[in-house]
Amino acid sequence: SAIDQVNAVQKESGRLATAYQQGDPDVTLAQVVIASEKSGVAFEAMTEIRNRLVNAYEDVMNMPI
Repeated sequence: SAIDQVNAVQKESGRLATAYQQGDPDVTLAQVVIASEKSGVAFEAMTEIRNRLVNAYEDVMNMPI
């Protein structure tokens, strides 16, 4: 579900950017920038979590039995 949430944030960011580029008067540049930053932060957080999970998995696999 976390991946779905990150995906939704990225889609919303893309939708706002497209709407702004097409001249939608209801979308401001500030909204586009904020959505883009949220998308970037969400993706970085998800990537960091994945990296930590991989590191934990590698640590467990390298433990002597």
